[in-house]
Amino acid sequence: MLQNYQNSGYLHFQDFFTENELQHIEKILIKFHEFWLKKNDQNFRSGAINSHSITSSSLINEEERLDIFKFISQEKIADIITSIFPNKAIFLNTQLFFDPFNKEQNNYWHRDIQYTGMSIEEQKKNIARQNVIHFRIPLQPELGIELIPTTHTTWDLEEESETRLSLNGRKPSDDLKRGKTIALKRKDLLVFSANMIHRGLYGNNRFTFDIIFCDDSPDFKNFIDIKNQPTEKELEFLNKSLFLM
Repeated sequence: MLQNYQNSGYLHFQDFFTENELQHIEKILIKFHEFWLKKNDQNFRSGAINSHSITSSSLINEEERLDIFKFISQEKIADIITSIFPNKAIFLNTQLFFDPFNKEQNNYWHRDIQYTGMSIEEQKKNIARQNVIHFRIPLQPELGIELIPTTHTTWDLEEESETRLSLNGRKPSDDLKRGKTIALKRKDLLVFSANMIHRGLYGNNRFTFDIIFCDDSPDFKNFIDIKNQPTEKELEFLNKSLFLM
């Protein structure tokens, strides 16, 4: 598992979850999403394709919040984390991904690190030593994600930089030669590095739950919202090693 991840930057597990494992968490996420759409109608109509910070949201209750934390820290997820992170990892945040309101809206190639305010030179250095990893859980069949294997530790080719950054007439939605599409179905799990070049594929009414983990290091202290982390009381029911304490 570690070798495969180090080589490519992602792991695709088919039929990783059982239907029973997904049904309860799905009810909570659907409830959250319906409330979120009502509360954020303008954002959605303006192009939003995801929501985040579900565990700190007032749109779910305490019991539902604890159930999400239990799902996040279940043993088979923890086993993958232990296998692929070089050192201790901690929970960073959650996201829900859905289709845009405008069906003509283009998707876009990116690395998550490009939104941190780091210079290009800092980004090049940090992708080789910092780990931010998405655990993507599709709740229905979807077109999936397109990514460029190995770019979790290697930098863009010229065409890829120009595309990501809208340079020399290229657009972030333009196709890239090295792109690899991974279609996802319900019960799958896709684990991939946020550092790598990737883009989500819209369509099929996608509804995808992402759990994000990062290195337990000072590099990420400014990105961790304590309100998203479990309380001391909640930690009594969880795998404590995966959370900020």
